[in-house]
Amino acid sequence: MGNFKPSYETYKKIINDIKATGKYCDYSNAIDKDEFILMRHDIEFSIERAYNLSLVESENDFYSTYFVQITNNFYNAFSLKNMILLKQMIDNGHHIGLHYHLNGQTDFLEVRDGVRDQIRILSEMLGTKIDRFSIHRPIKEVYYHKIQIPGIYNAYAPEFFSYADEITDYTKLDVKYIADSKHHWNYGIPLGKDLTENKKIQILIHPFSWTEEGYDNFNNFKSLLNEKDDELITTLNDEFKRFSEIHNEIKNEQCYFHIDK
Repeated sequence: MGNFKPSYETYKKIINDIKATGKYCDYSNAIDKDEFILMRHDIEFSIERAYNLSLVESENDFYSTYFVQITNNFYNAFSLKNMILLKQMIDNGHHIGLHYHLNGQTDFLEVRDGVRDQIRILSEMLGTKIDRFSIHRPIKEVYYHKIQIPGIYNAYAPEFFSYADEITDYTKLDVKYIADSKHHWNYGIPLGKDLTENKKIQILIHPFSWTEEGYDNFNNFKSLLNEKDDELITTLNDEFKRFSEIHNEIKNEQCYFHIDK
């Protein structure tokens, strides 16, 4: 829906429009408000891109929540590099939460207990209290919107999210939900009238989709694969002296993806 240009310049416009409403707030103080706009980020593939987007926010006096997975096959949240980035995001004023991957779980109690246990682990590793979570690719069988843990905010709780089996762009809900899933806007656009005509809004933006250049879906994934190739090669260079002997040969065999301009 709508023109989707996921560049940092577009994101700055979103930030400014949100701030202009006077409704922006955090999960911790949204419950008692008649109007609010919540911004959340689920980190699916890249903590580096999440960090870069958080810098755009900080530079524009805007602070939000970044939900990180600790069972992700694409990144290690507890690597030294990623721990430094996450702690810096916290120091800059942002919130870190848990993005819980169901990994095939369908039992409500197992999911609730898994969320609780992973929040404890994430809190211990980051050395700070983690007080919020979102579910990765939630399914209705889990009743994810009903998970309650004392002292913990559920991004899908009724206070912040209106659950419905079927939602279209025109479904009237207590809390308007806008997301950039599948590299386009869903259920609205976080600009202009969509921000002013709805009293309560939760926005989900995935940092891996957003870059300085604002790539389309195809080139965005190619750029992400390039970044991960670079990361793997750097790791191999650091860990194995013998890898440097074949590093250039590997690069010459076109391991990298060309980004279409």
